[in-house]
Amino acid sequence: MMPSPIARALRAPVAALLGLALLALLGGWLIAAPFVLGDQLRGTAWTAATRTDVATGAALAGVGLLGLLGYLAAAVAWLARYGR
Repeated sequence: MMPSPIARALRAPVAALLGLALLALLGGWLIAAPFVLGDQLRGTAWTAATRTDVATGAALAGVGLLGLLGYLAAAVAWLARYGR
């Protein structure tokens, strides 16, 4: 049985939003991991591994959040143009 055209049209946006949300969550985990797992001791200078984790996590979280905001802006613009 073939899915309806509406069901097919909803798969791409849902997959894109899920992927961007997972990317943002992964970035957040990379930022928090050295502190949560105890690899970075409280009150000491950050190790090279902690700096790398935080920088990579910030980049991934930033890309994910910017993607989500861009998608939201496109959806609002579409609704303003074609919505009722």
